[in-house]
Amino acid sequence: MTGTHHGEGEAETSVLRGLRTAFALSLVVLLVEAWGAFLSRSVSLTADAVHNVPDLVAFAVSWQALAMTAKGATEAHTFGLHRAEVFAALLNASLVFGSSIFFAYEAVSSLLSTVPFLGRVDPVWVFVAALPTLLLRTVSARVVGRTPPRVRDLNLRSVLLHLWSDVGITGAILLGAGVLFLHPAAVWADPVAALVVAAILGIESVPLFRESWSTLSEQVPPGISVGAISRAAREVPHVEDLHDVHVWSVCSSLVCMTAHVRTQNLTVRDSMQVVSQLRARLERDFGIVHAVFEVEATDPGGPAGVDPHACVQAA
Repeated sequence: MTGTHHGEGEAETSVLRGLRTAFALSLVVLLVEAWGAFLSRSVSLTADAVHNVPDLVAFAVSWQALAMTAKGATEAHTFGLHRAEVFAALLNASLVFGSSIFFAYEAVSSLLSTVPFLGRVDPVWVFVAALPTLLLRTVSARVVGRTPPRVRDLNLRSVLLHLWSDVGITGAILLGAGVLFLHPAAVWADPVAALVVAAILGIESVPLFRESWSTLSEQVPPGISVGAISRAAREVPHVEDLHDVHVWSVCSSLVCMTAHVRTQNLTVRDSMQVVSQLRARLERDFGIVHAVFEVEATDPGGPAGVDPHACVQAA
């Protein structure tokens, strides 16, 4: 059993190309910052250089998750491997949060110490390493950002958030180096910049944890209301009520639902038409791409050939 149906589209080439670009540029950034951190003795630059290691792991995991998703449905995984993107985002969040704790500890230790952690910081070398890093990260974020919005799942959104946060981190490092360059006695500037790096990473991880938990616990996806779905369904001709509604997401780009639909007495052909209209309405208004409806006639003694509890899938 292969193939993708009901909205489970294959991962687009542009997504994989963007992730490959992000991985390659992050590897270059790691080398540039490691070199700059060694020569500058900057805690903030060292922290950001170390932070590139989980970056590379995150991009590689995201890349693999998309490749797994592109394989489509199988006999063992009838929805495909879409959940791989959620686990990838959760791993990304864990790496980012762990990095923020480590960097915060090192920054506070440097602030409390009377002697610089790595020695006197040379802001010139910080500029030499951070300026090309800023350029490379901006290019990487813009390449990945060109991915069509319709294929930006939780996994890819976590990568985009990661990249733009890295741009902000580089800006904070440059600001700290600027203060130190203009006021050499301001030895606090570099560890404060490292604290800013840690704070950005910690804040960055929160929405990733929240969205991953929402998907794995099968909560109703954000922006969707069961009440609003029921009201929209009742606007479809012949639909009298919608109940036993269940809405969840397999991943952020694949929202599913099941429901019982009470209709007027209809033939099987008319019931199919009602279900088709329901599916089109819910996909247009709520982005629900996989829906199964059990149709219940108001009067079991309706037209001949009608099953009062016919199960009809919106295909």
